[in-house]
Amino acid sequence: MAKNESSKSKAEIYREERKERIAKANKKNAKSIEKRNNAAKIAKKVIAVVVVVAIVLGIGWKFVDSFGLIEKATTAMTVGSDKISTAEFAYYYNAQYQQMSYMSSYYAQSGYNIGFDSSKSPDDPTNTTTDADGNKITWAQYFTDSAVERAQFIYAYYKEALKADFKLSEDEKKEIEETVENYRKQAAENNFSLSAYLKASFGEGFNEKTFRKQLEMETIAQNFYNDQKSSFNADVKDSDIEAEYKENAKKYNYADVRFFAFTYTTLSAAEGESEDELKARQTAANDELLAKAKEVYAKCKDADSFIAAVKAYKNEGSDTPSDTDATTLTNHILYSAASSSLTEKGADWLFDGARKAGDITLIEGEKGAYIIMCVKPSYAGNSVNVRHCLIKFNAADEDNVTDEEKKAAYDKAKKLYDSWLGGDKTEDSFKTLVTANSEDTGSVENGGLYENIRITDNYVSEFLDWSFADGRKAGDSGIIETTYGYHIMYFVSDNTDDLDWKNTIRTDMGKAAFDEYNENLLADDGSYKVVENETWTSYVSKDFCKKFKKNLAYSSASKK
Repeated sequence: MAKNESSKSKAEIYREERKERIAKANKKNAKSIEKRNNAAKIAKKVIAVVVVVAIVLGIGWKFVDSFGLIEKATTAMTVGSDKISTAEFAYYYNAQYQQMSYMSSYYAQSGYNIGFDSSKSPDDPTNTTTDADGNKITWAQYFTDSAVERAQFIYAYYKEALKADFKLSEDEKKEIEETVENYRKQAAENNFSLSAYLKASFGEGFNEKTFRKQLEMETIAQNFYNDQKSSFNADVKDSDIEAEYKENAKKYNYADVRFFAFTYTTLSAAEGESEDELKARQTAANDELLAKAKEVYAKCKDADSFIAAVKAYKNEGSDTPSDTDATTLTNHILYSAASSSLTEKGADWLFDGARKAGDITLIEGEKGAYIIMCVKPSYAGNSVNVRHCLIKFNAADEDNVTDEEKKAAYDKAKKLYDSWLGGDKTEDSFKTLVTANSEDTGSVENGGLYENIRITDNYVSEFLDWSFADGRKAGDSGIIETTYGYHIMYFVSDNTDDLDWKNTIRTDMGKAAFDEYNENLLADDGSYKVVENETWTSYVSKDFCKKFKKNLAYSSASKK
């Protein structure tokens, strides 16, 4: 059902309710807030006295530092009116390092290097990255900057969440408790107390209490952030979506196309050849290729003749002619992708409202010529729902699956599929098949169901090709092969009322509105302005790198 524009949006209702809650909460909590502030002031005075007494009595900095008193008592940065201690900043710094180490290790497994060398100290001048402006910086500086940004994000969204009366759910409280207990277990396994383990993980002055508080703040802040993003999407008016689509339909629609590119080869100057001579030779080569493209194009009347003409062209002068189709068939291509592959002129031709299936043209561009055939003219896509039962290859080497391993997986899938076909072939019986046999842990519990899949989603191509094949209808089934194994497929529904362009425009408009809100919330002159005390943020970074080098030296010595 279309949204009633005269009614209040979810976001408007939410904001009104939030104002009422804030008014009540402020009145109720005014006295308790004042008490907490006074208690905090007293606590800081006590810490200051302890530090001064320790120094005066000659106990020394090391003694004080071993308890993290310096880190707790000093301010590394402020976010609005909130002071962030050096101890808390060290948590953010350590967390940024740990996250980058994990990402580096994760991507390295796929052979991708993100540029972070975890075997070197972050302040090593050879261990560098670039900042937002493209300047080379050490990873130590990157972690400092990231920690500042993360702290601002958490505090700003946490404070806004409190204004909106956001609270932790019981499940979230349990998750936090499980996280703390996991750390306690890891600490015990390494002969540490939890406090010592947290200190080693996140720096001096960090303990169970501050860890729990940090987890609570991060959970609430992230929840409010996600809620705000959703509310801005919900706030987008259907009339605005319709208007945008009406004006720019080709930007959001798809088309199916077959094409072949005749790409110009850039020539290099021969010895002694002048610039004008090279230019003339380049022009002649381009003209020759363009003439060949026109010759091939003249033979293209339909898909079969197009494929045959290109195949003949590719095999000219070859001693080993190929029977392979050299044209490129692309289904569900967006205008933006077509502009990149076929030139903007070619994309305009393909998405023209007068286009019909079977139309063929030759487009000349700066880099060559393109024979383009419209297989299916501009159309609006929609989501689909499918179920699947995955039978993995269970290969000894996942990168090199043997024919025997493939056959074993296929035989198992075929036997299960045939058994299902021999029954009532209903969706319910398919769910039973999945629950008992699927090796996809992400969907086995809900009967292999994947809902609201879009052609642009990040699924393997074979999965999408089957799900979005022309003529696909409820109850269709089959077996497909992907890199994961064999999938027994069941088509649930074609969601013709869940159009891709509506989803895309709503998301784009909602994101633009949210980005503006986020930018204002974290603005340099806003309520959550950041003031960094570089003395202490630098102290955290240097202390981290000092300990890193010490541990590295110890590790190297122990290997000798």
